[in-house]
Formats: sequence, C-alpha cells, structure tokens
Amino acid sequence: MNGRRDHYFPNTEPLAADEMRVIALGTGRPFVRRAQANASWLVELGNGDKFIMDFGSGSQVNFTALEIPHQDVTAYFATHLHADHVGDFPQAWIGSWAGGRSKPLVLYGPSGPEPKYGTEHFVKNQVASFAWDTETRFGLLPDAGAEVEVHEFDFKKSGVVYEKSGVVIKSFPAVHIYDGPVSYRLEWNGLTFVFSGDTTPNRFFIENARGADLVVHEAFNTVSQLMTRYGYDERMARGIGTTAHTAPSEVGEVFAKVQPRHAVIYHFFNDFDTASEIERDVRQAWSGPLSLARDLMVFNVTKKNIAVRTAVTSDHVWPNRKEHPAFLAGPRTKRLQMSGWLAESQLFPKS
Repeated sequence: MNGRRDHYFPNTEPLAADEMRVIALGTGRPFVRRAQANASWLVELGNGDKFIMDFGSGSQVNFTALEIPHQDVTAYFATHLHADHVGDFPQAWIGSWAGGRSKPLVLYGPSGPEPKYGTEHFVKNQVASFAWDTETRFGLLPDAGAEVEVHEFDFKKSGVVYEKSGVVIKSFPAVHIYDGPVSYRLEWNGLTFVFSGDTTPNRFFIENARGADLVVHEAFNTVSQLMTRYGYDERMARGIGTTAHTAPSEVGEVFAKVQPRHAVIYHFFNDFDTASEIERDVRQAWSGPLSLARDLMVFNVTKKNIAVRTAVTSDHVWPNRKEHPAFLAGPRTKRLQMSGWLAESQLFPKS
C-alpha cells in the first residue's frame, strides 16, 4: 500500500481480498458544477460487493468514468430525498439499464413521517413519470433491468438494514431539517465506513461512528463564505450553514468525539480560496488525519493503512466493456409499435 502511486487508474489495481476502496463520486453542494457533482460515494469491498451511497445530480458521470460495469453494483443506498442526494436516480436506473444492467436495481432508503415522504413513494412516482422512456426500451433491452427492488426501512430505528456476504450496513437517524434522513455505518472484514449524509451533530452519529476506520461527514461552507461568495444575508447564511447543515468548527468536535482513523469532510465548495478557512475551523478541535473531499478522491482502507489518492479517468468511456451474457440473452417484452402513418413516413423502412 505505501508504495502505491499518488494516482489511481481504474481497472489497473485488483482490490485485495481484505481491502476496502471508497471513491467520492460527488462532494459538492445543492448546485451542480463541473468541479463537483452532488453527493455520492462508492464503496468497493474485497469480496466483490459494490455499494453506492447517495446518487445526487451529476454524480453518475463520475461513476461511469471509473469504467465499472453497472451490473456489478450490489445495491444503492439513499440517505434522504433531497435532489442533491437522489437527483441522479433516472441515470442510476435507466442509464445503468442501457449501460449493461440486466437485473433489477436494488435500492435501500428511509421511510418518512408520512408515506409521501418515503423512498417507496419517491421511486413509484419516478418510475411512473418515465413510462414513455422505459416502455419504449422494452424489446430492445432485457426486461429485468427496468425493475426497481425497493427496500424501505423505518428511519426512526437504529439497526441493521442490510446483511449479506459478511457485509453489515446499519442505518441510524440523521438530524437534517425534518423527519426522514438517515446516516449509514458499513462493517465488513473488521473495517468500518460511516457516511453521514446530511446532518447536524447529534448523539446518534457519535454512538454509531465511534472508532470507525473512515468517517465521511458533511461540512458546509462557512457563514462568511456563504455571505461573501454566495450572496446570502447573515440570517440565511447561518440558517443554511449551521441549522440545516454542520459548520466546519462543529464537525471538528464530532471527529474529536468519535476518533476515526481517517476523517473526511464533504458537501462544501472546495476551492483554493475556501479550503484553508474550512480546514482551519475543523482543526480547532480535530488534529488527526483529515481529507477535504474532492470528486474522484480515492481511499484504500486496510487494517494497516489508509491511502488517499485521486483517480485519473477518461472523458470518453464506453459502458459495458465487460461482457454480460444475461444482457445479450435476457427476456424481452415485445416492442411497442408506432402508428402506421409514422412508420410509413420513413425513408428507409425497418422491419
């Protein structure tokens, strides 16, 4: 591990059987920009499992840049239903189907205080709104890829929501604006990854993140940055930066309480003129290992070491480079037939 390069080149390094690799697919705020997509994190395990935690707008471009077959994703997990955390659902669902996934998409997510605020309602209505899209693909793509297998769990309860192949994923309540959001703790092979999603500091996080190997916690831009760089007045800057989200000074105190092997902050605009002030505030309480996340930052985690690098990717990737027989031979519903007058207008009629 110590001899590895400073950069990670996808598909050039097999993951060791006892190793975890975590890659930032989206680290920014509720505003998509070329430098940072919305929230999303990929967790790859040495047993072959791959989990995507949140899939905010723009994040799936970074996933495809890693040239990982969509078929290989074990499951997706949503922390809450803000668009900057689930806005890429159509791409995660339909894009991965067109990109080689021939099995149902598996999605875990929290309930809400009312059914309309839960993950099942979200998926049901997303699927309904894309009826023309999905039904026109039947006959061309395997049917199973259009299916979404939803596992909605009670957001109020702390406990195991996924347990397979030696992987245990626990959910616990997050404190973010309203009832519903959760954070996650993933345990495998003696290694632990904790992802806050969006939250303000709370006892649930302290209890569930203590002693974890890699902890990713949100931290918003400072109040002064929100005022000078984003045009907020002080009241709005404090409301968004400290009431709805965690201030950098506060996240430092969280890390001091949970003592992770490596701490990571995300969910802020990480620019040359913002990062130093944010790190300064975190360092008021936390002196341990710290990374200010950027898109495609890579963390290789073993019991001996945690290496931090950046992925080098291409802008011109193709999906499904790995052949999947099911994608070629899966059952297909009969294609929809267009109206005769449309078909007759073709210059080069198709059978």
